[in-house]
Amino acid sequence: MSRTVAFGRDVLSAPDVDIEDLLACLSPSEVGAILEELASDPDDKHVPASVRNSYRCEKDPTGRLDRRSLITHIRNDALASPDIEEEVEFEAGMKRGKVFLPVLSTEEEEEQRKQAEIAEKVKLDPEEEEALAAASLEDVMALADILNTNPQNFIMEAYSDPLQFYEPDPPNTTDLREVMERLAEDDKEMKDVNLNNIPGIEEREVCDLFDTLRKNTSLTKLSVVNCEITDFAVSTLCLAIEENSSLKSLNLEGNKISPDSIALLFESLAESKSNLLEVRVAGQVQEKMGHRVEARIAEAVARNPRLLKIGIKFEFKAVMNRVCQTLIRNCDKTRLRKKEGLPEEQEDEDKKETEKVEKEWTQARNMD
Repeated sequence: MSRTVAFGRDVLSAPDVDIEDLLACLSPSEVGAILEELASDPDDKHVPASVRNSYRCEKDPTGRLDRRSLITHIRNDALASPDIEEEVEFEAGMKRGKVFLPVLSTEEEEEQRKQAEIAEKVKLDPEEEEALAAASLEDVMALADILNTNPQNFIMEAYSDPLQFYEPDPPNTTDLREVMERLAEDDKEMKDVNLNNIPGIEEREVCDLFDTLRKNTSLTKLSVVNCEITDFAVSTLCLAIEENSSLKSLNLEGNKISPDSIALLFESLAESKSNLLEVRVAGQVQEKMGHRVEARIAEAVARNPRLLKIGIKFEFKAVMNRVCQTLIRNCDKTRLRKKEGLPEEQEDEDKKETEKVEKEWTQARNMD
């Protein structure tokens, strides 16, 4: 039917009819039905969901909606309702009703015929078929390895390695108070402190722990991973590192340290006489540090001739390349110093020489 013809009449050439006269001929219920049909649009996001369909509930509300009681009622009603008994008992393998037969095209029938011919050609002897049927998965894979073929050619189903269970690590039972007391007393036997994954450490306790490093001359390795360390504790650590010369390795991964505090930590290491060789600060809550902070870290690492290893994730390749070159240079200088038997006091002279040779680094510019 044409768009301009309705009920056998040409709409475009029909005389104009007043819409008011047409509505006057309808009853209020018919007018309401027309409005509901026109207003209901399931894709209209500007109206409430209850108005997007033509159904209108005319029942009075029984009260406020209680979702938990409604779900409980539905569950209890389902459990109380008796199961519908089956008129015909279920039998495994029994097909009832009309059996579905797929309608194949000519190409699909030709493909099935080729597959049947291939299967007929590669059919094994009854003894071989029986041996393969009784073989385990390991036997089939060993046979495929001998024949230098894919095991999937013999096994017509997906397989996977058995799931291996790894027992979780035992909880860390280190006594934090005892550790702080021994560090404060400068115990010569305490060389390595591991406080990883100890829950419930307060910020005051972490600050007290870092403050004991000021006068400690025995500790060489400190690991405080996943202990929710904050910026305030890191500022205390920066002040303590300036007076500590025995610590060689520091691990603060998996905490809540901000990027600016990480940059401040590296700057403190560059300006102080700390002998830290390894620093790990990856896996913080805020992983993206931005170019400004990463440039600060690279500048601080370039001014530190003692740092050999860093555990951190950089976003910009230019910053990462600069840090890698600095660490390689520090490793080479350390190797040559040990080879020649030079004392470690010469590091200050190396630092001054590095500051003289180091050129001002700027980010590469893009040509527009």
